[in-house]
Amino acid sequence: MSMVTYIGLNSTVQRSEYVTDNEVDIDYVFSEAENRNTIREKHFSTPHVYEIAQKGEPIWQLTEYHKVHSPHNYQKSKKTFQYLCDLLMDLLSPGDYCELYVCYLGEENEEQESDCTVHLDNLDIDLLHIDEKRLIRIER
Repeated sequence: MSMVTYIGLNSTVQRSEYVTDNEVDIDYVFSEAENRNTIREKHFSTPHVYEIAQKGEPIWQLTEYHKVHSPHNYQKSKKTFQYLCDLLMDLLSPGDYCELYVCYLGEENEEQESDCTVHLDNLDIDLLHIDEKRLIRIER
């Protein structure tokens, strides 16, 4: 079973339909349209759902567990998340937001376990935990 990092946006983006050198791309990786529709209907308030393709350590390793038990991978995940934040600074207009949700493929219909809101302009990545089934709203 694959872990999927969904991103919801208020506008469409050009998907990375080819291999790029970017650390983070927005595309469809594992999911089918049905999975993305479920995420949109059950968890997101944004109309456009994609996946985040990560070439470094996955951002879902930004957890308290990995911080303690795998600090090397945690640091790599922080770097990947910073790439995502840089991309979002270009994609999101001031006042806009996106949503992130991480779950195993096929578990999109399960209840979310927590949520939080963070702001790109004053984000402290060390305080953010991207746990499975946590809805994260990222505002600009």
